[in-house]
Amino acid sequence: MERYKSYEVFLASSKREGISLFQTFRFDMVLCGDRLPDGSGLETVKELMKLNPKLISILMTVHGDDLLRQEAMKAGVQGYLVKPFDLKQLEEIIIPPTPPFVKGEI
Repeated sequence: MERYKSYEVFLASSKREGISLFQTFRFDMVLCGDRLPDGSGLETVKELMKLNPKLISILMTVHGDDLLRQEAMKAGVQGYLVKPFDLKQLEEIIIPPTPPFVKGEI
């Protein structure tokens, strides 16, 4: 586990390890590679989203695969990042912009 800003980061090297961690700890967000040694990252994220429908999920890949991107978005994955990516791109997914204030709204 590592701390970055106000985040605790847990690392898993496989689908099996990731699911085990997810069942042990409560996570708000998961970043997952698309290819894991023991399975598909997209299928792993889908499983985790079933366990926690409010989960922020991000799929990472080294391939700019439009079909994978479409499948991920269709499954409800909130972010799709092509490696290497800038941390700013990650922040844009996990910290949505504040909507502009409209005069007269409270």
